[in-house]
Amino acid sequence: MQNRLIVVLTVVMLVVGIGIGFTVGYYASHPAGSPNQKLVVYAAGSTKYVLGDQFSPAFKNLTGISSGITFGGSVSDAVTIKTGVASDIFVSAAAGVISQYLIPNYTKWMVIFATNEMAITWNNSAYAITGPYWFENLSKPGVIVAVSNASLDPSGFQAIETIKLAGILYTEWNNSYVKEAFNNDYAQFHRYNQAWNTWFNVTLPSEKAGPGYPVNDSMALYDQLFLYKWTTSPQQLVLSTVEIDLNGYLDTGAANYALTYKSQALNQQLQYYKNGSGGNGLSTWINLGSIDPNHVTFYSQVNTTGPKESDIGNYAGSPILYAATILSDSKNVGEAQQFIYYLISSLGTSTLKASDFDPIAVPFVYSSNSEAPSFLAGLTQQVPAYIPPSSYEQV
Repeated sequence: MQNRLIVVLTVVMLVVGIGIGFTVGYYASHPAGSPNQKLVVYAAGSTKYVLGDQFSPAFKNLTGISSGITFGGSVSDAVTIKTGVASDIFVSAAAGVISQYLIPNYTKWMVIFATNEMAITWNNSAYAITGPYWFENLSKPGVIVAVSNASLDPSGFQAIETIKLAGILYTEWNNSYVKEAFNNDYAQFHRYNQAWNTWFNVTLPSEKAGPGYPVNDSMALYDQLFLYKWTTSPQQLVLSTVEIDLNGYLDTGAANYALTYKSQALNQQLQYYKNGSGGNGLSTWINLGSIDPNHVTFYSQVNTTGPKESDIGNYAGSPILYAATILSDSKNVGEAQQFIYYLISSLGTSTLKASDFDPIAVPFVYSSNSEAPSFLAGLTQQVPAYIPPSSYEQV
């Protein structure tokens, strides 16, 4: 808690130091809104700390504009907006949710402003992961894993993608991206591959034919977590309706591990699997946190499809892309534009970094009519062609 307080104080100091410059820069070219109006914002649960505790108060100090933010699963929030509830801004943990649910009837554009990483978290030190073969910890019989329901919350289908990607990374040496991930070092790959096959082929039961999984079965971990555990011992897979509540299962002992965002590990004081240098123990090749072209292409080799209890459909795997938009029926467009402007400017990037998000240096903009709102001019770029369209546009 002390560390988090230091981080928050640091952000506040940064905001005070640069706030005047922001305000002058924005108002020099943008009309001012009413400082007495309270914006209605629906936002991904994983942004509760960065938006609710840090950004929103700083934004109010700079502009006088208050923000009433409801945090929840991005999919369920988008469905709520479609019911006609009055709202000004929507912030999603997956850009594709905005295009699939809200474009073009409820908004016509979005700005993609940050990425995040999937991580393996825990609270009980008895479950601390100290070795390199983390997949054994998650799939050990009797171990309870908590994830978000993919049909309601993006971190659910992002967890599914991560698990499927791990299977490819540890079993498919002929995949050029796997070779790149292991720096063309077969011996290093072989250590993981041997551990994978020993664990799944010999140690674990499955719902497939035979006593265990076939050699080099890239879907073994997915099968074990999302199919075998669910069908044979459903209490060993906990599905949360919103990602931000996963820590509660760890706090109460209802789950031993939670697959969630690295930012949540920081903000909710969770332990998470790390590598020798203190970074995320899940490789960038599987944690969905990179927008490097090769990583993105590798992510697209899996899909979002999950078990029927937790399934959003069959879309190509993609990086975690946080996006925001102003709803077409907003009654407070001027104020909402200021919110988005500061979110993608230095105020937003400083608070995002303090919560372990990774702001995109020049945010991406997507519009159904190929025209970005004028207030974003000079601040954004088009979405790179190598990013799968299903991750940001309706297909």
